[in-house]
Amino acid sequence: MKLGGEITVSPVQNDASLWEFLRLPWRIYQGDPCWVPPILSQQRQFLDPRRGPFFENGEARYFLAWQNDRPVGRLSAHINRLHDAHHGPETGFFGFFESIQDHDVAAALFEAAADWLRERGKTRLVGPLNFGIYDEMGLLVEGFDSMPALFQTHNPPYYQDLLTSLGFVKAMDWHAYKITNRKVDLEAMERRYADILRGQDIEVVAYDPKAVDRRADEVFRLFNTAWAPNWGHVPLTRRQFDDMFEMVKPCLRLGLAHVLLDDDRVAGFGIALPDLNPLIRKLNGRLTLWGKLRLFYWAKYRPVHRVRALVVGISQPYQRRYLHLALILRTYIYLVKHTPCEMADFSLIPANLRHWIKVILALGGQRYKVFRVFEKPI
Repeated sequence: MKLGGEITVSPVQNDASLWEFLRLPWRIYQGDPCWVPPILSQQRQFLDPRRGPFFENGEARYFLAWQNDRPVGRLSAHINRLHDAHHGPETGFFGFFESIQDHDVAAALFEAAADWLRERGKTRLVGPLNFGIYDEMGLLVEGFDSMPALFQTHNPPYYQDLLTSLGFVKAMDWHAYKITNRKVDLEAMERRYADILRGQDIEVVAYDPKAVDRRADEVFRLFNTAWAPNWGHVPLTRRQFDDMFEMVKPCLRLGLAHVLLDDDRVAGFGIALPDLNPLIRKLNGRLTLWGKLRLFYWAKYRPVHRVRALVVGISQPYQRRYLHLALILRTYIYLVKHTPCEMADFSLIPANLRHWIKVILALGGQRYKVFRVFEKPI
């Protein structure tokens, strides 16, 4: 809703203004049953240049828009030196965008961000990325009627109109698919799984808590090479990987995480996680000791009702051998046989990975969300 009064934009410079930056979404999403509030303590650490892993190779500035002495919008502008090294130095990024439904508020925020980026030699603005391609990313442009899965974003429908009115155009779409069918021919799936592995000299090994740390170096190297051809790929630093790994590790479950081994070398891996967002929404941004215990129970022991198939990575020499399908089938069979799972989310899938999309559609997947990254010259 458009408000009257002068709009001013100021950088976040102290704890008080950072708190306003962090708390603003509660005003924007009031009454939205699909919004999942972030854990404030985690987001504060993520945004802190002294603690956040992004700042090892990046720099960011946070902006707040004010009207009538109230915060009405926010935005980050950031540069990523690893992206510069791999894709050229012209691109700057934006993220953490929130705004009331007011073109002037959004325009003021993006002009402040563009000024900051131009001072650093940038001529192209891309986003939203919070902060990178493997963090929370993309503006939701389709699928506003359901709660996002774990690590997905959510926003009001009018955000797309605000960006396009400012000259932003689509750079790339990512899709989320859901599979809800439990009435499958398990024998046929198991035959297909066996057929794929027959003659490949590849072993599919279930997640082993005792081996997960020992395999971390191999998974790190595979992660950075398997996705190299994808749009916008920037290799993770070891610190970024370790930060992500420590976040995911408490959620790993038997039957939902697997590695492909070729003579004890990791050739691929697949990870699905219990979708914790229904519980995280109830926490309303606060992570107490009781909240941590509830999250641990949901992650490790509670019967699985929703999962997010977070990542499937196959080393490049092993690609195009249907091993990605084998990993999906192994997890699908487990979910049907051993859990009451009602929905599996497969995301985020770049729109140009047609072979991946074909596999998911063949398994009964339905596209239910689209996340878009925008760009414009500045």
